[in-house]
Amino acid sequence: MCVWYAETATMFPDADARSRAEASIDPSDRARYESYRNDSDRAMFLAGRVMARALVGSALGVAPNAWRWREGPHGRPEVDAPDTPIRFNLAHSAGLVACAIANGRDVGVDVEYLRRRPVDPQVVRRYCSPEEVRDIEAHQPAWHDRFLLYWTLKEAYLKARGLGIAVPLADISFRLDAGGARVTFLRSLAGTDDHWHFHRAQPTAEHLMAVAAAIDGTPPVITVAPLRTALV
Repeated sequence: MCVWYAETATMFPDADARSRAEASIDPSDRARYESYRNDSDRAMFLAGRVMARALVGSALGVAPNAWRWREGPHGRPEVDAPDTPIRFNLAHSAGLVACAIANGRDVGVDVEYLRRRPVDPQVVRRYCSPEEVRDIEAHQPAWHDRFLLYWTLKEAYLKARGLGIAVPLADISFRLDAGGARVTFLRSLAGTDDHWHFHRAQPTAEHLMAVAAAIDGTPPVITVAPLRTALV
């Protein structure tokens, strides 16, 4: 499976490229696109729609607008038609957009901006397990970068499952290893299926990425790559 990423400035290098992208999206997407007040948010939404339309269409062997999009529980994007084992997920932050494509397994991706304003340290104890808190506090002065690493993993998992943040995040506990992570479910989530594969990446100097994929027999090989092809 593959995760593609691109910066909005690269996808829309000029006004003509952005106009072509705007013209390519569905009317319902156009209404949502125009509802964003911040132009950077509009650009990321547009990039995500164009990227997903093209990549999923390619995986299906159809044109970008020849498949039907739906949003499942808590906004998880899904292919409504044709019937297919293809799954996909989207993430964006601070000008970077990512799209994960998988065949026959649920997948989630999250991206976080390393230069965002640090969260209140109390948030760490609210959303992280005791083991994660100890690890974050041990990484001074870079504790916030370490927190964001755990946060991306939790978000990627929730997005893959189609779950909202009502799930107690402190009961999802990660132990980091070289390049990946292992998950354990605690307290209220004890006994939850832990057949998940996680992948960590840093696509730019300013962004972290995490990918969660269901294990179906064997863990997937996950490739993270920049999108270098013009989509519109």
